[in-house]
Amino acid sequence: MNAPLFSTSESLFGSLCREAQTLRGRAIQLAQALERCCDRSLRDRLGAESLQVLRRRQELLEVARAWQRQGRGHSLALELLVELSSRPIPVA
Repeated sequence: MNAPLFSTSESLFGSLCREAQTLRGRAIQLAQALERCCDRSLRDRLGAESLQVLRRRQELLEVARAWQRQGRGHSLALELLVELSSRPIPVA
């Protein structure tokens, strides 16, 4: 039987990196929408979602840094996860 190309940890780090990048993209979309939005109710919902996205990004960053301190996982994958989780969100 063929061995898998990726280990479980590589798959986990890949999934977390994709999530971090997706969250950043959504945070950018939300920031742009909040800039243009005039409806109070919609602004409240967008703001709440934005806060939720930013909290999840922070959670990913904290987990990655904890794993780095503990020497867990692949250092390059952890560095990428830290980088993706800490990239700034540009606001026009």
